[in-house]
Amino acid sequence: MPVVDLHVNYEDVQDMDKFPVVPNGVYDFVIKALEPKSSKAKGRPMFLWTFTITDPETGQPTNILNNTVLPWIPPGENEVDASAVGMLVQTCKSVGMPWTGGKIATEDYVGRGGRFELIQKPKQIEDGEGNWVNDPSGEKVNQVKKFIY
Repeated sequence: MPVVDLHVNYEDVQDMDKFPVVPNGVYDFVIKALEPKSSKAKGRPMFLWTFTITDPETGQPTNILNNTVLPWIPPGENEVDASAVGMLVQTCKSVGMPWTGGKIATEDYVGRGGRFELIQKPKQIEDGEGNWVNDPSGEKVNQVKKFIY
């Protein structure tokens, strides 16, 4: 296998995987990416939205990640589980493209803008027994509280 020189030292970039936490507030956003994925626990289909906002303290673009679960038929079931689909409906409405059911063309949403309210919350980590708990380090992350439309 080839060896690739990346031209940087780890010490200079070791914290690049951390997303800056912005103050609570209402922000304008642009959808940078929309990717299908599945939940780790049950394999439920989801969308991973990457929103870009401007950090009011630094003036720099900041990415906000948000998952929305999608309707699905769980393994061994016969009926569609549409629980928690409200965030998908809110997200689509906020960018002027209401979801009308059925299919979604993800590329139609990339580049569209809207507004949402962000709040800070404790980062969640797995406790080793399959439960999600607040990170004892006290680290905070941003969470979309609601979309504004």
